[in-house]
Amino acid sequence: ATREVNQALTYGFTQAEVDEQLANIRTSLENGVKSAETRSNAVFAGAALALASDERVPTTPEWQLAEFERLVPDMTPQALWQAVTADAAPLVDPLIRFEGRTAPEGGEAALRTAFAEGMAQPITAPVDKGPLAFGYTDFGPAGTIVSDSIEPRLGLRQIRFANGVRLTLKKTDVRKDRIAYSFALDGGNLMNTKEQPLRTYLAGSLEGGGLGKHSRDELTTLLAGRSVAFGLGRGVDAFTASAVTTPRDLTLQMQVMAALITDPGYRPEAVEQFRKGIENFYKTLDSTPGRALAAAQGGIIHDNDPRFALQPKEAFFALDFPQLRDVIADRLASGAIEIALVGDLDEAEAIAAVASTFGALPAREAEFNPRDEARVVTFTAERGQRVLTHKGEPDQALLHWVWPTTDDSDLAESMRLNLLARIVRLELTDRLREKLGQAYSPSAASDTSDDYPGFGTFTISTSVAVDQVEPSREALKQLVADLRQAPLDAD
Repeated sequence: ATREVNQALTYGFTQAEVDEQLANIRTSLENGVKSAETRSNAVFAGAALALASDERVPTTPEWQLAEFERLVPDMTPQALWQAVTADAAPLVDPLIRFEGRTAPEGGEAALRTAFAEGMAQPITAPVDKGPLAFGYTDFGPAGTIVSDSIEPRLGLRQIRFANGVRLTLKKTDVRKDRIAYSFALDGGNLMNTKEQPLRTYLAGSLEGGGLGKHSRDELTTLLAGRSVAFGLGRGVDAFTASAVTTPRDLTLQMQVMAALITDPGYRPEAVEQFRKGIENFYKTLDSTPGRALAAAQGGIIHDNDPRFALQPKEAFFALDFPQLRDVIADRLASGAIEIALVGDLDEAEAIAAVASTFGALPAREAEFNPRDEARVVTFTAERGQRVLTHKGEPDQALLHWVWPTTDDSDLAESMRLNLLARIVRLELTDRLREKLGQAYSPSAASDTSDDYPGFGTFTISTSVAVDQVEPSREALKQLVADLRQAPLDAD
């Protein structure tokens, strides 16, 4: 960071760097204009509060865009550089502010030394390489449709391409100029095993490795000014992605996602970035009651099943992209794919965008793998109290009760459990916050699983002061007893 700021103050910016930021701002403002008619009430409430508290005069999206375009001609690299240097404090003897529980090793002297090392790094004037061209626009002949039907209850248009890719469309007018998309590729956490519980963990870091033809930094520049997301997450039974784009950027969004599964970059810098966070993650595992609970709960509930229990730090450091490639390569190449597009879309254009990208890929598996054996999970038979310790504020405590329930196959039962959770939340607020003066935000929740047959949990959780643990526990016990013994009142 020191080197980057030093370079900017010394040499300024290129026209390409300025254009990239202007494009991002312009797109955001243009999107605001196009969706102005369907802004949420939160937007107007926020503007009213800003007027009342900060005396900020509300403006329309049209005015904001017009004012931006009026100022753009003055935003030259030279003018921006002069503005920054006029405003920025020189890096001669800066104030270095540190925030944290403990000072870094070496204290002030070490911080000064680190800053000096950053300033000593070589800097050069940035080179303007001109505009880049996105290298993934041709995936082969567009896919053909082999089935096309309308789901009667919700009006969903369900399409299947010849290569097996499935597409669901729903045109809505809830938000103008917005299309929400969801992508799912067969795989996910069900591919993990007790012997290899972290097999798919690095999938979430794929985006940091960019694409075969473009680094992550180059993609940031290429996608400037476009409403396009890039990345892949891990669900239980699929590798997933979801975001919101616009009708004019839908084709590019599909191209970017298709490129990610056909030519991921696997660049090592993504793994390096991932590893930088591991050390700090483990150092702060027990820094608060909530973090200590989160680290231990999976192992407690599932009898230390490695797929749900926290693994040793060394296991995370051992992960790399060659290992991940061996695990997911066949999923990327042939795994079943489902795509959903919902919003202000032209159905013909949306179908064409998917047909020219995912529909053009080689044949995929027709269905998602059930992986029935991997879906077998149990709730521990070892019930009773567990005590975890943390290293946060000594007066903080957390009471957390968990019961086993069931899966979500019975909609009525799931709804009853959700209603029960709301009732418990109301009672918790009354008994703990109002009567004992504890637990500002007590919670209760039901989670009936969609992925693991027969599995679900009901949870009561509340933060309390340490000296109020026993009174709070007694209040919880009484609440549970009352709910078991007497009918709930209608209110």
